Amino acid sequence: MRRPALAILAVLLLAAPAHAQSLTVPVDRAVRIGLSASAKDVAVGNPAIADVTVMDERNILILGKAYGTTNVVVLDRSGRLILDRVVNVTAPDTGRISVYKGATPSHYACSPRCELTTSTGATPPP
Repeated sequence: MRRPALAILAVLLLAAPAHAQSLTVPVDRAVRIGLSASAKDVAVGNPAIADVTVMDERNILILGKAYGTTNVVVLDRSGRLILDRVVNVTAPDTGRISVYKGATPSHYACSPRCELTTSTGATPPP
């Protein structure tokens, strides 16, 4: 009776890295992800929110393009799931502000003074 329970536990522990986990990426920033195996295929749920650059077989960069949530899936040569991450693209913690005039935002990067920018995936100011 104990062996089947141990076998089930081992399968669950080995499959755990493939389950969806959450990753927060600030807009206009990139985050490097190291993979546990060599990747063959990479897919992004919504490329308007995030983009992926493959650095090599074991490393990818996820770029936050616009605010929102999407996912990134990476498969190996056999079609097995290596990575399935929910990607939350958020506002940077510091150095940026948005000013709204009606429904149209103007985005500013502030370091050390604020300058008008256009954020990827955002509507440019008039």
